[in-house]
Amino acid sequence: MNIFCFDTALDKTYIALLANDKVESCEIKSDENNYHSAYLLPKTKEIFAKLNLSYNKLDFLATNCGPGSFTGIRAALSVAKVMSLELDLPVVNLNSCEILKRASKKDAVLLDARRSMYYFYENGEISLILKDEVLDKIKNKTVVGDLNSKKEFGSKNDDFVAYEEQNYPLGQVMLDLAQEKISASKNPKEEFSSAKLKANYIQTPPVFSNN
Repeated sequence: MNIFCFDTALDKTYIALLANDKVESCEIKSDENNYHSAYLLPKTKEIFAKLNLSYNKLDFLATNCGPGSFTGIRAALSVAKVMSLELDLPVVNLNSCEILKRASKKDAVLLDARRSMYYFYENGEISLILKDEVLDKIKNKTVVGDLNSKKEFGSKNDDFVAYEEQNYPLGQVMLDLAQEKISASKNPKEEFSSAKLKANYIQTPPVFSNN
């Protein structure tokens, strides 16, 4: 099974290609000229050439649909949809929280959603919570988050790490998750249709009512 995974929603572009039982992966940082997602297509060509694989030999795509950078998510979804349509490939939809939880082996994930809101992920469920709810949610739990959430809550939790400060192999983690989802699916082509891809942007707070 040949799978191409890519993520431009987080702090870097993460790419991993599984082809003929060999894995090639890389990470790309932003620089003074471009945001890291700008290098997705050139690096993709380089990796496929390195493994001597043509695009039509792929069986699946997998991409991170967020939460994360608006620009990064749009870039990844655009590439995924074009490749899927051109090559008639299923696309496994991954999210930042499941990727970071698997990579870190922590109990929960906390990501800054802006405007005093946070994404909280535990036991396979992601929710959007208020800042005032965070301490209760992370009490007595090991947590992985982003730098913003660590700055806000890290001093109140002894086991809180920011993923940007770690060296997690996120490309390989994406491959592992994608393979598990494909193996568990009864109809991968239908379940992972590119028409079902949905971006999970950093959201604005919902309107709360006392009614």
